[in-house]
Amino acid sequence: MGKPQFILLFLDGLGLGTPGPHNPVSNPAAMPHWQSLCSQPLLAGAYAQHPNLLLKPIDATLGVPGLPQSATGQTTIYTGHNAARFRGKHQTGFANGSLRQLIEPYGLFKQVLALGETATLANLYSPAYFEAIAQRRWRYSVCTLLNMTAGLPFRMQYEYEAGEAIFWDITGEIASSRGVATPPITPEVAGNYLAALGNSHSVTLFECYLSDYAGHAQHYDRAVTVLQRIDRFLAAVIAALAADATLIVVSDHGNVEDLSTKCHTLNAVPLWVVGPAANKFSHVDDLTDITPTILDCLSHAIAVREN
Repeated sequence: MGKPQFILLFLDGLGLGTPGPHNPVSNPAAMPHWQSLCSQPLLAGAYAQHPNLLLKPIDATLGVPGLPQSATGQTTIYTGHNAARFRGKHQTGFANGSLRQLIEPYGLFKQVLALGETATLANLYSPAYFEAIAQRRWRYSVCTLLNMTAGLPFRMQYEYEAGEAIFWDITGEIASSRGVATPPITPEVAGNYLAALGNSHSVTLFECYLSDYAGHAQHYDRAVTVLQRIDRFLAAVIAALAADATLIVVSDHGNVEDLSTKCHTLNAVPLWVVGPAANKFSHVDDLTDITPTILDCLSHAIAVREN
């Protein structure tokens, strides 16, 4: 095995629920590639482990009462520290000053760079985003702070045109509708872009919020369409993975798997790992284990190379 690479694909608001008309994830037409690869529907308790593949449910509640939320869930994933326990509650939306106390010293990107490895955020950003931050109309997301505190550049219009950035909706349609000059692309093209970035960096992160938006909208047919887009994207990423690259798919909380409520859910979230390092994640039980496992894999590979 050569130098390992990891693509961390974050899907917002995707849990493992029960089958029924409330759950578009259980629709066989929603995510056929994913279900075919795992040989089972994506439902509560789903588990599969084979060479180069792992699917298991992991806890997103983090031992803190209340419904899991984005800011603390994402901070936990990207630092390995229980942000909900640190805050004493689940925190919605954006990263405040106290969460930055975890992100700045323990952020995945900063720790990867400290090992002498490379990291990148694949998401497309725009000047309008940073203008809104400066005008205090928006606040920093967790992944923005993760990238910023590591001193890494953001991918802008030039990178998008070069096929080196992806908008969070995968195809760029939402960005285009907001006046950003992003010609829409297919999920397959976006998947190839992400795989190419992942094949040239030690750790590549991409965040997709489509599933969470679909859950809050509570529209079944639209949710199925969103999940189909994600499924096509995932299939393309996997098809283009380099031999030493591993894809990690995880979420921060449940949502789209239960359209009977606009709220998040207490359901476990899927951890789906495809690639040569898949078995290294078999011990993962909750969101705190993702970053430490990636770092352990990179550290071990470095030690092997140096010896």
